[in-house]
Amino acid sequence: MPRSNSDHRTDLPLDTRAPLPQWTHALARLLDDAFVIPGTGVRVGMDAILGLVAPGAGDALTSIATAMLILEGFKRRVPTVILLRMLLNLTIDAVIGSIPVLGDVFDAFHRAARKNLELLQRHGGTAPLTPRPVDYLVVGFALLCVLALLALPVVIGLGLIHFVASLAE
Repeated sequence: MPRSNSDHRTDLPLDTRAPLPQWTHALARLLDDAFVIPGTGVRVGMDAILGLVAPGAGDALTSIATAMLILEGFKRRVPTVILLRMLLNLTIDAVIGSIPVLGDVFDAFHRAARKNLELLQRHGGTAPLTPRPVDYLVVGFALLCVLALLALPVVIGLGLIHFVASLAE
């Protein structure tokens, strides 16, 4: 059943159609492409660097930061399917990024925060005016996934430390 124009945000001059706050752009840049690897032209961000320097903890920290973009999407009425795409970007980044070294190389090229920022720019304010129960479920599920993903790199990092320590004995 088609919705009437009165309950769809694209025809209303609401703040959700306003430009994204500067922090969203700064966050995506910091996480995904703030630095250039000398001599290569390849840009990397804190996501790859923190994951390499502090396995587990760095991945958890950057996952939390990337999740802030999903919350901004919810506030700006991004459609549920787009919130799910943003969640998928974060999940792929957190799971593969938590693999020591290989995950850090992956982080340098996957750029989950940049992808989520682009989705926000394209789809912000295009969902129905009134949040549906499924919208709250998606955001709640996203938060639960982030919490679960926070544990994954920490567990992998601790397991790696334990493995290396057992080799030294």
